[in-house]
Amino acid sequence: MPNKHPPMKLSREEENFLRHWIFDESHYQDGPGPAKRLQLEHQVAPVQLATIIAAAMPNLEVQAAAAKGPPPDSPPTWPWARQTFDARLAEAQAVLEAAGVPSSH
Repeated sequence: MPNKHPPMKLSREEENFLRHWIFDESHYQDGPGPAKRLQLEHQVAPVQLATIIAAAMPNLEVQAAAAKGPPPDSPPTWPWARQTFDARLAEAQAVLEAAGVPSSH
């Protein structure tokens, strides 16, 4: 059954970073890409970013296209301050909960 929940809205910076991160994760054998390095630098667990992705990009074809690449033209930047990230993660969890998606936390 297709997912009918309205996706979480992302800023351009968030979408750019997350598309880079999806690409980096799917090409891990090539070494850590720039978004993966930012994720590690900010000490954010991959499941946290995956939660935001699931809420904002529920279409698996969109996620697969980002994984296949190419990555976005503009380089990734970390789009969140710590409190902002925590709030966005909570928002993503609420979107997924409203859609009946099991929690990963």
